[in-house]
Amino acid sequence: MTPNNELNKRIIKNITENEFVLSPKIPRNRFLIELSNICNHKCIFCANKKMTRKKGDINPEFLNRILDEAYNEGVREVGFYTTGEPLASKNLVPAIKQAKQLGYEYIYITTNGALATEEKVIPVIKAGIDSIKFSINAGDEKTYKLIHGKDDFNIVKENLKFVYNYRKDNNLDYKIFISFVITTYTINQVEEFKKEFKPYCDDIIFADMINQGGWNSEKENTLKTNVRNNDILSVTLKLPCMDVFNSLTVTKEGYLTACCVDFENQLAIADLNKMSLKEGWNCDKFQKLRQAHLDKNVRGTICHNCISYSREKFSPINEQLATPIDFDKLYNDEWIQNSIDDFLKERS
Repeated sequence: MTPNNELNKRIIKNITENEFVLSPKIPRNRFLIELSNICNHKCIFCANKKMTRKKGDINPEFLNRILDEAYNEGVREVGFYTTGEPLASKNLVPAIKQAKQLGYEYIYITTNGALATEEKVIPVIKAGIDSIKFSINAGDEKTYKLIHGKDDFNIVKENLKFVYNYRKDNNLDYKIFISFVITTYTINQVEEFKKEFKPYCDDIIFADMINQGGWNSEKENTLKTNVRNNDILSVTLKLPCMDVFNSLTVTKEGYLTACCVDFENQLAIADLNKMSLKEGWNCDKFQKLRQAHLDKNVRGTICHNCISYSREKFSPINEQLATPIDFDKLYNDEWIQNSIDDFLKERS
């Protein structure tokens, strides 16, 4: 069972419209651009903290080109986020304006909300954003600090209220959503969270924790609840993975990657600085990866760890684009246990 709300219906629609062929059509509605891989939070369920890839912003000239190219290929929706915080990027407002001018029909972001101050968020709204989703993953201050790694619970709550009231006061129609990743430390907060936050958004989606493309397999036993009820969206990871066939994701370096949470470019397929989006989408490396998914044999890639929640060594799809991996550091989960121990001490 899955929750029946507007945001959930949109997610289900996007993840079920698949064309499992080696050269599928370029997707109309699943286009994500990583404006930046910088994040101001250190969420315990997110692999951003592990990332050794050089931090920075996307090149604005490349950004304009790829937005134009994608639109000409029939893409009509774009999200400006993947592994980082979009409000940390100076390119967010110009990107929204460019996409709106080109004719994109739906432009959206997901943000942790700590930077969604009046000063930063009003230009985003005026640029033409269609949807702002706040990622709020705990229902009280102490648990929020454990989950997000920052003591920003009340700041985020006030920023959410401002975005809601600004919409109401100015008779605007952008959507306001909230996502809440469920963990063992927050599963009992769902009902109270709904009471407190539902008045300030259009929908809330509670989602089971996943291992983020294989990067968080060590957190399976520590944080994942495996609870199944009508409030929680649960996604079963299986082969073939839908993202390999119906999702466009572009990294801040300008690489086309097969996964929206490819923190170290291990699934980066093609350098779009050197080829067109269409060429990258149909290139031999992408077709080879899709064939491996159709054959249900992805061992040796990080896709295997994602599907099986294993901690095996893997090789990148395109070694020239990938960040070198230190597997001892990658699979060291000491920081997670330290965070939990500190939380339990403070709570006791």
